[in-house]
Amino acid sequence: MKKYSLLLFFLFASLLSFHLNAEPDISTLKTGTMEVDKTILVTFVDRTISRKPIASLTGSYSHSTSYQSSTWSRNITNRLANQYQLKRIFEWPMTALGVQCVVFKVSDDKSVDDILETLAKDEQVKSAQRMKVFHMYAATPRYKDPYYKLQTNVHKLRLEDAHRLATGKNIKIALIDTGVDFQHPDLEGQIIPDNNFAFDISESFTDDLHGTAVAGIIAAHANNGIGIVGVAPNAQLYAIKACWPQRHGHIRASCNTLTLALAINRAIKMNVDILNLSLGGPKDPLIAQLINAAVAKGIVIIASDPGIDHPQERFPAKMASVIGVGMAKYPTTTEKTIENYTITAPGNEILTTLPQATYDFISGCSFAAAHITGIVALLLEIDPNLSQSRISNLLKTANRIIVNNSNVVVDAYTLTSKVKKLSL
Repeated sequence: MKKYSLLLFFLFASLLSFHLNAEPDISTLKTGTMEVDKTILVTFVDRTISRKPIASLTGSYSHSTSYQSSTWSRNITNRLANQYQLKRIFEWPMTALGVQCVVFKVSDDKSVDDILETLAKDEQVKSAQRMKVFHMYAATPRYKDPYYKLQTNVHKLRLEDAHRLATGKNIKIALIDTGVDFQHPDLEGQIIPDNNFAFDISESFTDDLHGTAVAGIIAAHANNGIGIVGVAPNAQLYAIKACWPQRHGHIRASCNTLTLALAINRAIKMNVDILNLSLGGPKDPLIAQLINAAVAKGIVIIASDPGIDHPQERFPAKMASVIGVGMAKYPTTTEKTIENYTITAPGNEILTTLPQATYDFISGCSFAAAHITGIVALLLEIDPNLSQSRISNLLKTANRIIVNNSNVVVDAYTLTSKVKKLSL
């Protein structure tokens, strides 16, 4: 009898471990067909999410790839759906916050604002918000000729000198973006493809432009005799797809609260050092919670900032816990640049990688953020104990005026030299 009881005990522990560590199955989720204006996200606390699996004490159980919700969570979801006349679309345990997150559709005859106001008064509901949409910032390439210009961005940052001190070795970067062409000759071996949380609307991974362009700026191979040099050529990138091209073969892309939340939660579980968010949109309370959870775990967050001309799209860059990066534009004045952004980096006509072993010049603050992500990787290689606030302060004091353009960008060499001296 004792033998059977012990067997049942470990079977239960194994199933609990599967539940807590599994990634949600989104293969049937129709993100692209959602009516965003009528879609809401609701969270409630589920204490089974943060409970340590008993099986983990033995270290002998492998993790399941299936996704399950606890019976308690399903009961709460069903109650909310019935009580407020909502249609359940999708739900999953958001492990980083210890909550169950449910996507509901509000019926056409109901007001979303009224439903959210009512849900806010429900004692079991932790948060309720609208589904929001985020956009990536990239201009259509102006030039069709590969290698039309040299990598002027690299010279502005003084990377050749900085690489004598650090190259981003052993630094893990989560790139939440579109997919990435990890088979590109300048990226092969640099990228580890992870989940595609936008699979239902965009199955492609290696054909996506935006993520491939950002990846090239951050970590393209150095000294391989072809292409370009990345800012942190020895860093390791983990590509998590949360965004999809606005149309096939287009560099502009979008994501929403759901796909972005899934991706950030995944990055937190991976224990990366840096999280690159080359995107922006309206303030989003759920995404803000996840970003703060990531920072609390020591992850440095870098996001693109489109500036004061786009006040409704400066999230998450304007969060106090995030390093926001603007694009250094030419020509302009130093005063205006400092007013619009605290930290700026090259983002205009940047030569970088594109799918199918090609290169082109692209522009946008998405790519300015990628430069700073690479520079932060250099700093963390030199001193892995640097905090986000310390890195932010260092970046703000490392601006260099580009003489002929009257613009301010981060001087990577001065910055890495300073951190190297302080770490000795």
